[in-house]
Amino acid sequence: MKEFFFFLIFVFLITNINPIAYASKNSTSWASLKYNKTYLRTGPSKNNKVIWVYKRKGLPFKILRQKDEWSEVLLPSSQKGWINSSQISKKRNVLIQNTKSSVELALSSQKEIIITDKNLKTLAYVKEGVIAALSSCMKELCKIELKVKKDKYFFKNSYKLTGYIRRDFLWGVD
Repeated sequence: MKEFFFFLIFVFLITNINPIAYASKNSTSWASLKYNKTYLRTGPSKNNKVIWVYKRKGLPFKILRQKDEWSEVLLPSSQKGWINSSQISKKRNVLIQNTKSSVELALSSQKEIIITDKNLKTLAYVKEGVIAALSSCMKELCKIELKVKKDKYFFKNSYKLTGYIRRDFLWGVD
């Protein structure tokens, strides 16, 4: 009976504290790409094959788990892979995308993606693929900040546009 009890403790310790485990599961968190060139790999090492090279600084992704200085991530394209922690920014960004089907769009009164002020007055129209900084989210609306770049014909200086967008147009929020 005593041996059986020690065997149960041994099995419990092996299954819950396994130093050989591939990677530890953490609660998911959000981050973004730190540089304009980031390698997504098949595993947590530079020896692993490069799946994809992302060339879009600020692109948001979900961190699924971590192993040493590597993080397994999920990108907006549903691609999973490993990124070195040196390539990760903790800045919270979102990707503007239309997740509605063509049928839902046809039935919807809102045909374009809009950014509004707090009184729901339209400030701007945006296209899919725009990256914005996430400030906060309420039930259906999220406050975002966009960098509007200087254009030689329209604006004298670059500026930041702060407004609200419907949550279902954003990738990178829970």
